[in-house]
Amino acid sequence: MTAPAIEVSGVTFHYDLHKDDVLHNVSFTVGPGSLTGLLGRNGSGKSTVGMLLAGLLHPQAGTVLVGGEPVFDAPEAMASICYTSDSTAVYRDRRISETFKLWGVTRPTWDADYAAQLLDAFQVNPRKRPDRLSRGQRSALFATLGLASRCPVTVFDEVHLGMDAVVREMFYRALLADYTSHPRTVVVSSHLIHEVEDLLDHVVFLDGGRVIERGEVDDVRARHSRPGQQASLTDILMDLTLTTAQREVITPKGDDDAH
Repeated sequence: MTAPAIEVSGVTFHYDLHKDDVLHNVSFTVGPGSLTGLLGRNGSGKSTVGMLLAGLLHPQAGTVLVGGEPVFDAPEAMASICYTSDSTAVYRDRRISETFKLWGVTRPTWDADYAAQLLDAFQVNPRKRPDRLSRGQRSALFATLGLASRCPVTVFDEVHLGMDAVVREMFYRALLADYTSHPRTVVVSSHLIHEVEDLLDHVVFLDGGRVIERGEVDDVRARHSRPGQQASLTDILMDLTLTTAQREVITPKGDDDAH
């Protein structure tokens, strides 16, 4: 049996300023070479999980293994991971090209030519400083860092949120094309589920800091679909998380209810 690329077991986590846990006994695995969606509504715990995968946070309980190694304690495991979000560490007051040089030194799989190609496609000037970019351009820069790093494990933590619809679609297509050409383990964290679901082969659904569903996309859809009607991943999340009051608001009333 092939060992998982990522193994999260019984993870509980809370931030120092909060007494309540934001993750509760979270467990899931990500197979090598998979494109996995970490999906949920705002505040479900997706970003916290992403930072744990990258070794940026340490759980109060449980383990996070990448390549079989505890990511927080093993430098070699951390070196195999690229984590990008809207707060990715870059030289904000220096040219983008200087950040690219740093990433080229620290990431042996970095592809400088591909990074330049992506920036050109996203219409971001490498001579500019990140703090002079629009939010959408910064998002495109962070996406470029994740794509061009080609790390064995890459986590995109809602990196696409600042992009407009066209640039988001470009990012999704570039991700799928490069993943096909250079297979690796990719985790995409998003609440824009309808936009990313066609990219994914596996999913992990979070709600309230708990895993509420997980598995291969086709299997998850099959578990939640009705005869003759395939459920979308958004349908599944709604089915798993909406309250009775929320369901009443979106359910058409019958004729008898209208009088």
